[in-house]
Order: sequence, then C-alpha cells, then structure tokens
Amino acid sequence: MNNEEAFDHIGRLIDLSGDAAFARGLERALTLLDELEKRDVTIGQGAVIHYFRANVWSLKAELAGHKRSWAWEQPETQQEILSLSHAVSHEGFEKLHPIRQCQILTNRANLLNGVGRFVDALESWDRALRILPKFAMALGNRARGLGFYARALHDPGHQGLFWLHAHDAAVKAGADDALFDSFYPGLSEQFGAMAVSIAQNVPVDMIRESQNLDGFSLGRSKREKAYRRWCLEERLFLNPLNDLGAHSIAANDVLTLPSLTEIKPPTRPGFAPPIIGFFNQMKQEFASARFMLFEGLIAEGVHFSDKDVLLYNTLDYPSYSLAMERVRTSFRIAYSLLDKTAFLINDYWCLGKRPDQINFRNVWMVEGKKTLLPAFEEYENWPLRGLFWLSKEIHNEALKGATAPDARELHDLRNHLEHKYLQVHEGWAVAGFVDAFATGELGKSLSSHEMEAKALRVMKIARSALCYLSLAIGREEELRDSKRPDGPVFSMPLSTWDDAWKRSR
Repeated sequence: MNNEEAFDHIGRLIDLSGDAAFARGLERALTLLDELEKRDVTIGQGAVIHYFRANVWSLKAELAGHKRSWAWEQPETQQEILSLSHAVSHEGFEKLHPIRQCQILTNRANLLNGVGRFVDALESWDRALRILPKFAMALGNRARGLGFYARALHDPGHQGLFWLHAHDAAVKAGADDALFDSFYPGLSEQFGAMAVSIAQNVPVDMIRESQNLDGFSLGRSKREKAYRRWCLEERLFLNPLNDLGAHSIAANDVLTLPSLTEIKPPTRPGFAPPIIGFFNQMKQEFASARFMLFEGLIAEGVHFSDKDVLLYNTLDYPSYSLAMERVRTSFRIAYSLLDKTAFLINDYWCLGKRPDQINFRNVWMVEGKKTLLPAFEEYENWPLRGLFWLSKEIHNEALKGATAPDARELHDLRNHLEHKYLQVHEGWAVAGFVDAFATGELGKSLSSHEMEAKALRVMKIARSALCYLSLAIGREEELRDSKRPDGPVFSMPLSTWDDAWKRSR
C-alpha cells in the first residue's frame, strides 16, 4: 500500500484498538508507524507520524489509568508529550492543514496543563488560536486551564480576571460559529454549561465592568515604554496577568510568595523568614537579567567600553561586543535561577539534601539515584508537579531533544558559558559557514541569532519556574493549614521595599 493508504490503515487500527482497549493493537500501531517513518514520506507526513504516535500513547495512558492520576512519573504521558513536541518542532509542521496544527498544539497544551505546566500550556493554546481563532477545542480547554490557574492564585483580584477570561473562552467554545475538528456529541453544550457555571459562581459582569486591562502607564521615556512593551509581548513580567495577554495592567512584577507560617524555629527572631529575602533576590536577578537581554537585543553601534579592547581577527566573523555579553550574561543569570529554585525547594519542603549537591535535576530524586522521592510520587501539589515536569524538559535526554530549536541543548550551553568556550558568530555570516566555524573539541559554536533566541527561551523558562514556585508554596501553605491543630498563630506584617531605595550605593 502507498503512504496515504498506510496512514488510513494505521489510523483505523489506532481508533479500533482504543475503542476495544486492545493494548496489542496499540503496540502494533507503534511498530507500523516506525516502519512508515523509514519510507520516503513528505515532510508534512513526517510530522503527522509523530501526531499519530502521540494518539497511541494517549490511549496507552488511559489504559494505564494515568489520565486522571496524581502520579508524578507517567511514562505514557511523557511519551505523548515527546511525540507532540516532535510534531510541533518538525520541519513539516508548517506544511500541515491549520486544523491539524491546532489539534497538535491543543493536545500538547492539554498535557502540559495536566502535569502542572499551566503557564506553558496557555502559550500553546494561544498559538493554536492565532492560527484559528474559533477553534473550539483550544477555546474550551483554555477555559478549563484558566479555571485551574485561577484556583492556584492567591490574589483575589487576579483570580477574578482569570475567571472572567475563562468564562469568555467557554462562551466562544460553545457558540454556534465555533470550529470543531470532528463531531463531538454534546461537547458544545458542555462548553456552554461551563460558562453558565462560572457565571453562577463568579460575578463576571461586575468584574467585566471594573476591569481596566490597558489603562496603565508603561513609563515615561520612549525607551522604558519600549522595554515594558517588549516584556509584555514576550510574557516576561513576573505577573500572572501577563499570561492573559500583552495588557498594560500586567506591566509590573507583582508576583510574591504567599503568607507563610514557619514550621521550623526561626533562625533570626524578629526578622522576616530568610525564604522571603531569597525570593526577593531571585526576582531582582530575573528582572536585571531581563533588562540586560533587552539591551543586548536592541543595541546599535559600538559602545565606548568596547573601544581600544585589542582582539585578533579569527576570520570567522565573531560577535564581540558589550551587547553580546549582555545576552550571554542574561542567559547565565536566568539559568542559575533554576538551580536556586531547587535550593529553595529543598529548604522549604525540608528534603534534607546536601546543599552543595542540589540542582534542578536532582532535587526531586532519592540521593544518588534516578528514583523520584517517595514523598512526591503522588503528591497533590499541581504547580510543584509542574516544576518537576519543567525540569524534565531541560534535563531528560528524550524530552529536551524534542523541544523547539531555541530550547535545545540549554544545559550544555550553560556549561560552555560558565566553564568552557562558547564562540558566537555574527548571524548574517553563519548560514554559509556553519561547518567552517566549528570550534572542534575546544568549545561550542553558534550564531548570534541562536544565542539571542536561546537566551530569550531560558528567560521564559525561569519566569515559568518562579511562577510555579510561588504558587506551589501557596498550595503547600493550604495543605499545612488544613493539618495544623487549632491554636494561636502570630502574624508579622511586612512592608514593601520602596523603589527609591533601589540605589547602587
């Protein structure tokens, strides 16, 4: 049979095996997909193979009982995310029909949301809706995701806006002109019922009347306005509202830790718990790295600090400048926040790990092993599980190889920046000389465009990590409060650090 007939045959096998809960049929489908991949298929068909493979793993996850499980380790779900990520990053993705693109993006977003990576899920749903604004499955699942996100927030004002946007997305998903990719009996009515349920429990009309998403200043100077607009468009503010879009209401870094109740004897009686200062420092490092990246990206001309710095011409169009060093430094700072996140997790959750051996890869694991800590195996903390799965994308060999090009090799790149030799070449010159510019065993080589894209990606990952961390601690405080015996709890109000005090000396 030809390729088209093979796709039809495998598609029917997947559907029938799923309906019959026939595991051997699903295994056979995986084997046939592997064989089909070896054929001379078009690049579009190559992307569809990954989509079909994801559908198989989705059905296998249902058979394993993982679709609604609190299990942190879910091999079938990991394989499904892997397959969908391969499909999205495949060169043939852009050749697919818009509906197929939206199916892939929506399914991937649903999975990310399920494991706790709701910030990243919203970006994927929104990408699908930029392709087809009325795609019902993206709208409906985005509505559900916004509802889960709202429940995780500890700011009532933010919660209200998230519920409003969830309601509006559900209304659109259930509308007569919503675009469905297949026939789903009763699903349109379910989306409509979701909107009604939200409206019955949340004063959406009052919130709509009082909301003012775009009436806030972005600063005084043209440069500040450009900076804040860039942050909004890239979703880089430490503010959950930035996940609703590039609205000026989100042009500030208001994300903080929730109210804390110390369970360990205070190390500094009369002072705030050290964890608050630690999170402050992480926020400041993120904000500073973010601005360094912006300055590196928009820089023009030669900075005076680069003048009279004697460098040899190595004939491979190197990128030497203060602007590029700002980009490189922003990458290093943003990546370091991931290991600092792990350090804070170890302290707050009292994991008892050796401080000098903690990193974002191993904080979840039994000491010296690749086994998840028993305390986390089915722990009901959704944002914390999201952090765990975020670490998988960076450190898991299979997952990190399936991500978009700007998210690949981030750990290796960080090691070269910190400890080895990373040579960056002018982007315009690299296209025809990639092999010639290779640095061999001495180091790693990439273009300025790649360096900038990867720095932006790490910045977004760090932002997601800080959001998940704050909300995970909020969830943990709820769990601890529910188990705490009745008795007095003494509070210590904290004021904020005024912007006028943020001086260099």
